[in-house]
Amino acid sequence: MEETKVESGDGELIAAFVKGDEKAFELLYCRYKRQLYGFLNHLIGNNPDEADEVFEETWLRVLQKLPKYRDEGKFSAWLFRIGRNIFLDRLRKNRNESITIALDAENAPVQLGPESLEPDRDFELGELEEVIVRAVACLPLEQREVFLLRQQDLAFKEIAQIQECSINTALGRMQYAIKNLRVSLKTGLR
Repeated sequence: MEETKVESGDGELIAAFVKGDEKAFELLYCRYKRQLYGFLNHLIGNNPDEADEVFEETWLRVLQKLPKYRDEGKFSAWLFRIGRNIFLDRLRKNRNESITIALDAENAPVQLGPESLEPDRDFELGELEEVIVRAVACLPLEQREVFLLRQQDLAFKEIAQIQECSINTALGRMQYAIKNLRVSLKTGLR
């Protein structure tokens, strides 16, 4: 069996895995594990337990479906779509149970209005980052998802495929996300 190389493309790694090369899957996993976990963690709202479960379930599903994967687009878009769908299925299934979408360390709703920050303070970079993370967490799910997927350098065409909507809808969601973030950050930094 030919040795799989780290610089191999996604399609080559998938083909090698389907032929029985387990190292190919390991390389694919290592290539995308941080991106996928970061996306899921922010999508879910910084709830590490839920993110871990969705992350693991996503990779298990990928293992099952990879032999039938058709390399028609970007593997990462397919991967993120699986993770997103698993999360949404879990949300629907557990609607009456509690999946906590944590917006901060105490799992309490975050106030981003003027009372949440002192207006005459200089912000440290970490504090500003925290305000931005909270503002993103407050976005409606579809807007938050588009915003986070763009942070992973996915094209709007791929985002539209993941969200199962038109490109115009994905663009509109991004536009609303940016508008809502501006408002949240403006009021939060006063």
